[in-house]
Amino acid sequence: MLIEPRDPLIVRDGRPFTSSPGARARSLPFPMPQTLAGAVRTRIGLSQGWRFPEDAARARQIGIRGPLLAEQLGGGWQLMAPAPADAVLLSGGERPNLHRLLPLDLGQGVQTNLPEGLCPVGIARPNSKSKPLAMPRFWPWVAFERWLQEPPLQGEVIRESLGHDGPVGEVRTHLKLDPNTQTAEEGYLFQTSGLEFVRKIEKNVRRLALALWVEGAPSGIFPLGGERRLALWQEQTVAQPEPPQGLLEHLKQHRAARVIFLTPATFAEGYLPRGRSVQGAIIEAVALGRATVVSGWDLEQNRAKPSRRLVPAGSVYFVRFPDWSEAQIENWLKEVWMQNLSDEAQDRLDGYGLAVVGSWTGKLETLEV
Repeated sequence: MLIEPRDPLIVRDGRPFTSSPGARARSLPFPMPQTLAGAVRTRIGLSQGWRFPEDAARARQIGIRGPLLAEQLGGGWQLMAPAPADAVLLSGGERPNLHRLLPLDLGQGVQTNLPEGLCPVGIARPNSKSKPLAMPRFWPWVAFERWLQEPPLQGEVIRESLGHDGPVGEVRTHLKLDPNTQTAEEGYLFQTSGLEFVRKIEKNVRRLALALWVEGAPSGIFPLGGERRLALWQEQTVAQPEPPQGLLEHLKQHRAARVIFLTPATFAEGYLPRGRSVQGAIIEAVALGRATVVSGWDLEQNRAKPSRRLVPAGSVYFVRFPDWSEAQIENWLKEVWMQNLSDEAQDRLDGYGLAVVGSWTGKLETLEV
């Protein structure tokens, strides 16, 4: 389904928002899967006459996939993917250069503090004169799909053609009026920071929405996020993408792959899944950004949830297949593509760890400095 916030969406971060004068409610840059899962489960439960918190355990069994950002394009919607962590934008000549990061062979006598068996990821032939540039946070699916299919090591790009930064922050200042004097009451001034789901291109405006896949959610105008701001919930959704043409043959030929997470993932051993494998494929290298910290409020238990550090969306895991047959590799692709892959079952139901697969030749690049 598609959820299109009509008002700036507030999905607060962990900083306190008290009644102190000057307090600010800050929003995350993009909603977490558990936020959408909770909202969808509540909406489904209320539509079916469930009672909360009595039916909370029943509601938690409703699984979702997503959310991903969607952008209105022409008469439809296109999916946007988080920028992959194995792509780096560096300054170049007239245009910036998009570099691909790959697992590196450091050669004899060079050591790292990575766990044994993991290779570092980087640019094989770095140029110390180039400076890193800000990468657009969201890529159109067409561009993202090209990146899944053995992209070049380096190439000039126009930054704006790669994508954009998604919802725009919007700050509102609030106060409380004294009904007798119609003036502001002393000490009742605060700000809220929300996400505006539109993108302005010169004089045009493009609508943005949250795409997720779940069964049974009703359509209509319902609240979402903080301050019960309204959003349009639509049964219409964007079709789930299929694996790129030729990807399966590439996996069978090279017996290696990349697993890219579209939503944050949570694993029992930090950034590594149990057994250091993705559905049986051995992890050889990882490209990921700073951990995403998430918490929340447990309405059933009426207490705060413990904070957790998650693998951020866009993280890339380079994996190698064991001595599998071609049929096993084909099954592996089905078990990973657009599936939630976090370690715990409840996290998978909550939408954490939505993954897709890209190509990798399995070759370690030799670092040249």
